[in-house]
Amino acid sequence: MNNESGPSTTSDDELKLKFIPGPLAAILGSVYCLVILCILLVIPILQLAIGASFQNQCPVSPNIPTYLIVSGACGIATIVLTIIITLAFILCIKRGTAGASIVSGCIIGLVCLILFLMSFFLFAWFIVGNVWVFSVHSKVDLDNQLSINYCQRTLYQFAFTIIIMTYVMSVISCCCSCFRSCCEVGKALKK
Repeated sequence: MNNESGPSTTSDDELKLKFIPGPLAAILGSVYCLVILCILLVIPILQLAIGASFQNQCPVSPNIPTYLIVSGACGIATIVLTIIITLAFILCIKRGTAGASIVSGCIIGLVCLILFLMSFFLFAWFIVGNVWVFSVHSKVDLDNQLSINYCQRTLYQFAFTIIIMTYVMSVISCCCSCFRSCCEVGKALKK
């Protein structure tokens, strides 16, 4: 039993959130992450703007503008909530006291729950958007506004490109995660 003569004190570092993995805390707690999130905010803003601008200009699939509007609005909300988490890390957990860390932890937990639920919705919405965009791909007319198969060129091509980019980024993300896991296993086996 190691009992010092004075009262037991706990440093602020010991009271900070222990349940957050170190690499995640390092990423979310960086200004770099905040800058990247602000840059990524351009994509959902474009989705919202293009969907709203061409709302009634796609008779072949009138739901494509709605898909972009909802995706854009949810994307903005997701990024803003992630920015809130990042700011909580930067301002309260990394530089704050134990009390601030507890309050930040509660805020982060609530925001993470909202983001988790929103992720399920966005995944389902992404699948629905795929159906709306790809089901008309072979018959869409991007030029003749009088055609029943017409869809405004910028609107359709943007929706199509966003979906393809989402697939590409998902594959790249999975490959990077697998590569990182393999590297970690390799390091563990060498020890």
